[in-house]
Amino acid sequence: MTLPIDHIHNLDSYITNEGEAFESVAGSDSVQMDLWVPSERVTVHFVDIPTAPRRKWPELIPWMLEDRLLQGVDELHFVISETTAEGQLQVFAISHKDLKEWQRVAQNAGVSAQSMLPDYLALPWEPERISVGWRDGVCLVRYGAAQGFAASPDMAWIMIDNLLSQQDVPARLSISIPQVEWVPEHLREQADINNAGIDWQFADLAKQFNLLTGPFKPNSGRQLSWLPSAGLGVLMLVLSVVYMHIASSNMDAEVTALEKQLVQSYSRLFDGRRPQAQSVRNEAEQRVDQLFKQRQSLSAKPMTALIALSPLMTNCGCQLKMLSSENGSLVMHIDNAGKLKERTLNIPGYQIAITQRDGTDENAIELRLSGRGGRG
Repeated sequence: MTLPIDHIHNLDSYITNEGEAFESVAGSDSVQMDLWVPSERVTVHFVDIPTAPRRKWPELIPWMLEDRLLQGVDELHFVISETTAEGQLQVFAISHKDLKEWQRVAQNAGVSAQSMLPDYLALPWEPERISVGWRDGVCLVRYGAAQGFAASPDMAWIMIDNLLSQQDVPARLSISIPQVEWVPEHLREQADINNAGIDWQFADLAKQFNLLTGPFKPNSGRQLSWLPSAGLGVLMLVLSVVYMHIASSNMDAEVTALEKQLVQSYSRLFDGRRPQAQSVRNEAEQRVDQLFKQRQSLSAKPMTALIALSPLMTNCGCQLKMLSSENGSLVMHIDNAGKLKERTLNIPGYQIAITQRDGTDENAIELRLSGRGGRG
């Protein structure tokens, strides 16, 4: 597994496949990577901000630097990085030849370079500190958020001395180098020295300093190599949404069918209007509660007595004039009770007393129905 960032000098390990020492992977572009490139091949310049519109700067600034360059303007690629605290523009200049060579090395290693940055930017930085690192006999120096350089040790120590002398308050100096003896003695006394190497793969990447701009910008076709996978992901998402919609529609249909069945079952059990599906439960509970109350009422003594007396009074031609309850007994005044008196009045659990009402004919009677033992 390869990490997405490394130094271009380390790409030799990607040139051949394991087990096939001479089998090239050139042109496969199987890995997209950000690359650190040798800072000694990159020159840093500072220019005053032009008064011309910003869109004109890429054409104007190279000619402003013409007198400082060792190569012709047409042979160099310029990258405007940022504005410094002093109000100047920092400009990187790299030869077309070097950039093309680095891209060729990356391609031969099966790598699609997404960005290239001067390798001194891989050093840690904090205000008022100069960081020095070591790469294959070259000193890398970083003394600002974007400022730094790479040089041979004899030249680098002189330039570091110059940086320290320019500051009112001497900056702290951190040096990471394989052997402390390589550091001049006067710098050892004021520096924090260790032998840690630069971890190219985990160094902070400042892509705002990317050298691959303009004609050297990575091929958009390669950058979009993820589109097929993204398309499949979108397709799966769409299919998932469609599936959820269909499943939801089926569930709605099932719910509708169950609601219809529920309302029909209610109508078969109870008379009256059909309630809405969402109120069937409340309506059914109210109906059942009402039926229980009716059952309790029918079980009361007076009511059970009337129910028991009903068969005796059927087809007797009687006329009920009054019905009342006295001391737990059911009292009825009945006219035209001739046939009723002829019948055997026997109701289990009840005592029946028949008397003629005062001042009436003999068929006008008072029927008193009491529970046995005198309790209603």
